[in-house]
Amino acid sequence: MTIAPIHPRASTTQSRTRGFVMPIIILLMVVVGLTISLSLRRLSAQQLVVARQVSAYYEHHSGRGLQEAIGAWLRQQNGRELDEVLEPNTGKAMDIILSDGSVVSISLFDAQGTMLSDLSSVGVNQIDEVGLSLQILSRNVGTEEYMQYTRPFGPSGVSVHTAPEIVLRSIGESVAEGKGIRFADDIKLIRDSGERITRQMLVESATRAGVNSEQRAAILRRFSTDVQIWGVVVEVRGGRGLSKGRLLARYGGITRIRSNTGRRSASNAMEIGAFYTWKDLGIDSQSIDPADLY
Repeated sequence: MTIAPIHPRASTTQSRTRGFVMPIIILLMVVVGLTISLSLRRLSAQQLVVARQVSAYYEHHSGRGLQEAIGAWLRQQNGRELDEVLEPNTGKAMDIILSDGSVVSISLFDAQGTMLSDLSSVGVNQIDEVGLSLQILSRNVGTEEYMQYTRPFGPSGVSVHTAPEIVLRSIGESVAEGKGIRFADDIKLIRDSGERITRQMLVESATRAGVNSEQRAAILRRFSTDVQIWGVVVEVRGGRGLSKGRLLARYGGITRIRSNTGRRSASNAMEIGAFYTWKDLGIDSQSIDPADLY
């Protein structure tokens, strides 16, 4: 048998063909891989969007349900101040026992002891005085503390009952410099004694500090004795079996509660507004700061 010799040109042609096909295959693999990757990313993004929509829907309706429950509780207080009806130290308002035995505990606390940082809702005649107090605060604290001592919503008045010392002094300095700081220190001493500060006490303290009538009026604008911004913390505990008494979930948010003093109201009944914020706080945190809810 005679074997025909392989022509060198044929061998070269086959090598070139294989050399041409291999990059095409690699390119196709890359294209297919990118297509799959993009498809997975798109699917993941769609799932995230759906999850966020479901979460937003749940938070909206749970917040509305809680709003109704707190509103009903407030109407039962016959116009009494909140600090008179909340449990001392814990701020607990009420417990709701569900059909499965689970207990939903609702607590409230003063969340107005911080400065308003969004000046868009401040009147033109107060922008300068509110802005100056923010500038002084920013000079005295770092960025993290500044965020902790400010809030993006609510009235410009700061709760004199819970404002941190640095907030008291920053506002006092912005109103009356050294005399304003003396006023802030005097308020701190009164508050530390356990006495509930009234509007008249603000006037008396300002007079002792030596501020003039114009500065006194600014102090009454900047400090509030009537708290409207409240933090709400909801804890859910198991009612049966191994979960009985165990903390299962914790949520919290910021809302506005005001006294209804209109003519149609038979008493100064308190009314709750919509929640500014509503968050899942987890079960590991030991204490809740207002800044955690902003």
